[in-house]
Amino acid sequence: MASGAVLSSCTPLGEEGNSVFRGDQAFAYGDLEEALAEYRLAVRQGSEDARTYARVAHAYVTLKRIDEAREYYRLAVEQNPDLADQAVADFVHLARTEARVGDEFGMASAVQTALDFRPGISVEDLALPLARHYSNVGEYGRALPFYQKTLSAIDPDSLPRVLFETAVAYDEVGDCQSAVIYYQDYRDRLSRWRRSEVDWRLGNCSFQLARIRRAEGEDEEALRHLETLLRVGEPRSLLAMGYFEKGEILGLRGECEASLEAFMQVPVVDPSGASPLVTRAEERIDQIRFGRRYQRVTEGLFGRPDPGTEPVACFPPEPEPDTLPGGPGGGGPVGPY
Repeated sequence: MASGAVLSSCTPLGEEGNSVFRGDQAFAYGDLEEALAEYRLAVRQGSEDARTYARVAHAYVTLKRIDEAREYYRLAVEQNPDLADQAVADFVHLARTEARVGDEFGMASAVQTALDFRPGISVEDLALPLARHYSNVGEYGRALPFYQKTLSAIDPDSLPRVLFETAVAYDEVGDCQSAVIYYQDYRDRLSRWRRSEVDWRLGNCSFQLARIRRAEGEDEEALRHLETLLRVGEPRSLLAMGYFEKGEILGLRGECEASLEAFMQVPVVDPSGASPLVTRAEERIDQIRFGRRYQRVTEGLFGRPDPGTEPVACFPPEPEPDTLPGGPGGGGPVGPY
């Protein structure tokens, strides 16, 4: 902001007025430290005029001393709310200056201070630098609104990387549901040999969502997310669990052939080839292969299911928790993995 917007105001009378006048002269000659000293002297001499506080604040902004500038603009705005616009202009101008010289912390501090005086102001030209700054320091929740503002103002084809950065921000705040949308959009714009980074994150988020949806009883949605994990093939450490989960869902709803195929992939993709998960998968394979024996026993005990009822599962249901080792009288916790 040009200094004239502050310095053209009327000068207070008295000793403090002389100090303000000398401060204005020093500011005009570019002696910022001298100007600040004179303005502060006017305050110490008793000036409580909003314009004097604004002069002190403006001098601090020009010297890039944001904390002191914020305090004096606060005093000025308390007396004259119209000065909030001047404060915003000052801090936004400083933010752009800091952005040009690569001072991300200074830029972010100046913008945040401007927002303190006028929440919701538009800083579209600074939105992406701010988003990247907050992501770089791990403040993904603060980064997201600026990523959203950036994406609303640009064609993603011009900066496809922003899609990935936005997805990571959602991922890091625990919103995989939103993250996978941006990961997939970004992935679709890449050639196959450039997808490793996004594939890992997309697969990881998809697996998390699959586990959540299965726990909620939304098996179809869980399968959709598992298919994404298995399609991208990353993270490789989750593929065995992904195939096992897929086999479980398909087997419990009676799709035995597809379930068998999923379980047979577990030892193929398991890193060790001999983990407890592989053992569980092999048990399921045996149960499905000899499932007709189980089905005949079930039908002998309970009769054939009526047409239109739920299909018979391809393997026995899991035992109730109190019959597992670790339940009443058991020896320790047991899980599928």
